[in-house]
Amino acid sequence: MPELPDVEVFRRYCQSTSLHQMITDVKVYSERILDGITEEGLRKYLRGHKFQSTDRHGKYLFLDVSGKGWLGLHFGMTGTIKYSKNDHEIPDYTRALYDFEEDCHLAFIMPRKLGSIFTAGQIQDFVEKKELGPDVFKEDFDEKTFLVLISNRRGMIKSQLMNQKLISGIGNVYSDEILFQAKIHPRKKLMKLSEEEKRRIYKTMKEVLDTAIEQQADPDQFPTSYLTPHRNKEGTCPRCGRGLDKIKVSGRTSYFCPFCQG
Repeated sequence: MPELPDVEVFRRYCQSTSLHQMITDVKVYSERILDGITEEGLRKYLRGHKFQSTDRHGKYLFLDVSGKGWLGLHFGMTGTIKYSKNDHEIPDYTRALYDFEEDCHLAFIMPRKLGSIFTAGQIQDFVEKKELGPDVFKEDFDEKTFLVLISNRRGMIKSQLMNQKLISGIGNVYSDEILFQAKIHPRKKLMKLSEEEKRRIYKTMKEVLDTAIEQQADPDQFPTSYLTPHRNKEGTCPRCGRGLDKIKVSGRTSYFCPFCQG
């Protein structure tokens, strides 16, 4: 599933390709992904307007529609976007296509129809309605904020890192990476974490997200010391070379090194 680094890469991509162009039409190829709006309603909302700016909260991408509101995108398990010019071949699995003037297009691509398209008057109103926690990549999410959020919390650290109502943006893959780099077992209870370990998790979280975004959220470009490229049943620890273990945490498959994260 696209997590915070992936969606931040998508946001920057839209920022560089899709702003300040008149939207001439919208085509929806799967109404299943529309949330709270019809195809005709989406067309009326967008046609004749421009995307003026971009924003993101956690795993959600937002495009400012000429100051009248926001178009929101959630990418589900497999979503992505593609901008094209003078190309009339619609990419496979395109679920919605935004047509701009001068024969340009932005395709919302999703092999599995688990994402969504919606509109929002204000991003903060949407965040509150969804009961989302603060975005971990925003500048105001500092160490103090993190420590307060996890204080007196119960459960396992990996579960809480993935808890979107606590903090927004981190999912299964990046929680594994953060805990691997911090040398913390994914099932370790929050109540058992020392203050030094909590601070280490915060610092590592920021570093991992920064690195992933710098590398376009492409695991093949990650440093050789990163776990993510090795997250498979034959994977070995990039630190000690031993085999990785696989366990379930809150119903999600977690990869870790039992020697480095014991």
